[in-house]
Amino acid sequence: MTRAARALAAILVAGCAARRPPDPLSPEVRSLAAELDSAFAGPEFARAQWGVVVQSLTNGQVLYRRNAERLFMPASLQKILTGSVALARLGPDFRWRTSVLARGARHADTLTGDLFVIGRGDPSISQRVSGGGDVLASLRGWADSVKARGIRVVAGRVVGDATWFEGPVLGAGWMWDDLQDASSAPVGALQFNEGFAVLEVAPGPATGAPARVRLLPADAPLRVVSQVATAPRDSNIEDVRYTRVFYTDSVVLTGRLAAGHAPVRIEAAVTDPTRYFEDALTQALREGGVAVLGPRIPPSQTIVARGAEGTAPRSPLPDDTLFTWQSPPLRDILPFFEKPSQNQIGEAILRTLGGTLRASATVDSGRAVVRETLTGWGISDDAYVYADGSGLSRYNYVAPEAIAQVLVSIARHPDFDVFYQALPIAGVDGTIAGRLRGTAAQNNVHAKTGSIANARTLSGYVTTADGERLVFVLLCNHFTVRDRIVDRVQDHVVERLANFTRRRR
Repeated sequence: MTRAARALAAILVAGCAARRPPDPLSPEVRSLAAELDSAFAGPEFARAQWGVVVQSLTNGQVLYRRNAERLFMPASLQKILTGSVALARLGPDFRWRTSVLARGARHADTLTGDLFVIGRGDPSISQRVSGGGDVLASLRGWADSVKARGIRVVAGRVVGDATWFEGPVLGAGWMWDDLQDASSAPVGALQFNEGFAVLEVAPGPATGAPARVRLLPADAPLRVVSQVATAPRDSNIEDVRYTRVFYTDSVVLTGRLAAGHAPVRIEAAVTDPTRYFEDALTQALREGGVAVLGPRIPPSQTIVARGAEGTAPRSPLPDDTLFTWQSPPLRDILPFFEKPSQNQIGEAILRTLGGTLRASATVDSGRAVVRETLTGWGISDDAYVYADGSGLSRYNYVAPEAIAQVLVSIARHPDFDVFYQALPIAGVDGTIAGRLRGTAAQNNVHAKTGSIANARTLSGYVTTADGERLVFVLLCNHFTVRDRIVDRVQDHVVERLANFTRRRR
């Protein structure tokens, strides 16, 4: 039996094991339900909708339901679906591979052709995963690997082949006014630094002087126009605005920054992922002692994101595989996906599911794997609409009971602790590092957040005062109050669950 077949069989077993007849509700559970009803019934939510499930992992009992069968926009709770399916189907030891080839004749230490890189969707070639302050750290070792194969001069260029990912580089339903931001960067089979570059804006030497702008990495394919001026030192002004000329790689900075102020960092999406990878690797090679003599193609005014749709140039010259880069295992990448809620990793995972377990690395093939897995976990097709892998899309919908079933099913998987530890931990790290501190939920709750306009969500696991682990799902849609008011209710509910006891008081 193949590994994929064994994984699917385990999914079917987990889905069956999760179904238990409900136990009668004790007075303590009924009291808890009354408190939760009160929390969700505030006048500020008169026009909003709450979808909620609280379920015990110990005995399967559902302690509370509210609109559990209705569809809600999950925002980044979508990452619970994507991450759990990836762990169940690809396994915790799965690694992405990127091949580096010499295309052309070799003369002594000189390659007369191009250095050719074939990408298969590795989302981990980034500063976040490599750690430290060096944006090129993840590529520094590649120069040593090239030199170890006897090449110190590349007469041509670095050429990327990202055709393994087929189809659009953006998710279905991504909003046009988000596309300039790092969280909405295009996704490609060759992806560097999660698709964004950093603009570091520092004040000039005197009032009225232009601000100084540094692009990291320096060769990122962006055109930067700065109109930021230096304000008086005692003004303490920090007003740096960033806009994008849509469908181009032009970035415009405006505003003022007080003299002596610390530099302001802005993360800007790069519109062509393959081009970005080529330029970053070229810079890393040159700085690492490998001369790349081919001309750098200047940034263009109109961007075609060939990272997923174009065809890399082919050559009649022979290929010589120099080395194959392997990513860290999926178990080590999942925390970088779930804890900071990183969208591009989710999109890469979705396409990788399709490319690894189906015929093509497309969104549709990835969705087919997700659908097959969720069906195996006992979740009906009409309980969700799965549009993208990250939750950035407003086309996603899911029933709270479906999310609860995913959390229950993955909890029965032998590699559950990998998923559990990858989730943000209340008061400790990730997107809930600043929430629930000083409560029984701190360093207890492992949960994923979600936030897009008028959708605020939180879901995961909490251990009660009795040591009973509960699954909880909290989705709020269509609210008109500030996000922090929704957060306050979610935190109150989660803290109450952390303090819950079945013992008679």
